[in-house]
Amino acid sequence: MKPQYTCSSCDHSGDESRFITKILSIMYRPKHDNIQAFKQIKCPKCSNLVTIIFETLDGSLTK
Repeated sequence: MKPQYTCSSCDHSGDESRFITKILSIMYRPKHDNIQAFKQIKCPKCSNLVTIIFETLDGSLTK
Protein backbone atom coordinates (compact mmCIF):
# COMPACT_ATOMS: atom_id res chain seq x y z
CA MET A 1 0.00 0.00 0.00
CA LYS A 2 1.40 3.39 -1.05
CA PRO A 3 1.58 6.22 1.50
CA GLN A 4 -0.99 8.99 1.08
CA TYR A 5 -0.06 12.67 1.27
CA THR A 6 -2.18 15.80 1.83
CA CYS A 7 -1.18 19.39 1.13
CA SER A 8 -1.72 21.54 4.20
CA SER A 9 -2.41 24.64 2.07
CA CYS A 10 -4.98 23.48 -0.49
CA ASP A 11 -5.98 19.97 0.73
CA HIS A 12 -4.82 18.25 -2.50
CA SER A 13 -4.31 14.60 -1.58
CA GLY A 14 -3.29 11.24 -2.98
CA ASP A 15 -0.29 9.00 -3.37
CA GLU A 16 3.15 10.09 -4.59
CA SER A 17 2.16 9.90 -8.27
CA ARG A 18 -0.23 12.83 -7.78
CA PHE A 19 2.55 15.14 -6.52
CA ILE A 20 5.73 16.69 -7.90
CA THR A 21 8.80 14.81 -6.66
CA LYS A 22 12.43 15.88 -6.76
CA ILE A 23 15.47 13.93 -5.60
CA LEU A 24 17.51 16.12 -3.24
CA SER A 25 20.45 13.78 -2.62
CA ILE A 26 21.53 10.23 -3.41
CA MET A 27 24.12 8.18 -1.55
CA TYR A 28 25.37 4.72 -2.54
CA ARG A 29 26.55 2.61 0.40
CA PRO A 30 28.73 -0.21 -1.01
CA LYS A 31 29.23 -1.86 2.39
CA HIS A 32 25.45 -2.39 2.68
CA ASP A 33 24.84 -2.59 -1.12
CA ASN A 34 21.99 -0.11 -1.01
CA ILE A 35 21.08 3.38 -2.17
CA GLN A 36 19.68 6.03 0.14
CA ALA A 37 17.93 9.17 -1.06
CA PHE A 38 16.11 12.21 0.24
CA LYS A 39 13.08 13.06 -1.89
CA GLN A 40 11.06 16.28 -1.80
CA ILE A 41 7.30 16.08 -2.39
CA LYS A 42 5.55 19.27 -3.52
CA CYS A 43 1.92 20.05 -4.33
CA PRO A 44 1.24 20.41 -8.09
CA LYS A 45 -1.58 22.88 -7.47
CA CYS A 46 -0.02 25.44 -5.11
CA SER A 47 3.70 24.43 -5.05
CA ASN A 48 3.61 24.02 -1.26
CA LEU A 49 6.26 21.72 0.23
CA VAL A 50 4.30 18.72 1.52
CA THR A 51 7.16 16.66 2.97
CA ILE A 52 10.68 15.33 2.51
CA ILE A 53 11.03 11.57 2.71
CA PHE A 54 14.02 9.27 3.15
CA GLU A 55 14.12 6.12 1.03
CA THR A 56 16.44 3.13 1.01
CA LEU A 57 16.62 0.98 -2.12
CA ASP A 58 18.41 -2.31 -2.69
CA GLY A 59 21.65 -1.63 -4.60
CA SER A 60 21.21 -4.72 -6.75
CA LEU A 61 18.49 -2.85 -8.68
CA THR A 62 21.18 -0.69 -10.34
CA LYS A 63 23.42 -3.54 -11.47
